Amino acid sequence: MPKLPPYAKNIPDSQEYIIICTGSEAWSRAQSISWMNEVVKTLLPLGDAINAYRWDFVYCKEVILFSNGTLETYDRLTELSRSLLKHGALKVLWCIPKFKRLMKFISKEATA
Repeated sequence: MPKLPPYAKNIPDSQEYIIICTGSEAWSRAQSISWMNEVVKTLLPLGDAINAYRWDFVYCKEVILFSNGTLETYDRLTELSRSLLKHGALKVLWCIPKFKRLMKFISKEATA
């Protein structure tokens, strides 16, 4: 049975957006109290199966994906984004400099 990703249980319902850290530095970024300290962050550990985790906590929230260190592949980030949208995220924004632009995936169902 899927479980919540690390630190997701600490995200308050009132938090307006969700930050998900990916890549080899995901753990240190999610734990950081000096980086994005106004929100509780969660992560997808590098190499873990996306479907090993429950993503229902993103329902009706905007999600920002960061990838630091050794990055996740474009295909894997796309797969994660689709899963988040399937679980009701309003939109998924990539903030990953390597891709040289911000990418936004918007759920048609969530915004209809």
